[in-house]
Amino acid sequence: MATILVKNLPEDLLKELKRLKVELGCKTWAELLAELVSAKETILLTEEETDQMKTGVKGFLSLRGDVSSKWAGHSTVLEESRMPRRHETT
Repeated sequence: MATILVKNLPEDLLKELKRLKVELGCKTWAELLAELVSAKETILLTEEETDQMKTGVKGFLSLRGDVSSKWAGHSTVLEESRMPRRHETT
């Protein structure tokens, strides 16, 4: 089996990797690496990041309501999608 040598890792990154190793139940660094590679599409978020995302979504939804309440007239999605292109047709 090949050996991988990693040098000059920041201390906070090393702590995070050690935490993940324990959390994922990996006995060796090779197992952790294999787990991280196989879970490349999984995003690990902290509770703080999740709360920030929820706050952002709520803010976006309230902005949507504010814009909709001030909207002049009734238009369709098709009309709105064509609006930015009007300058291209003239």
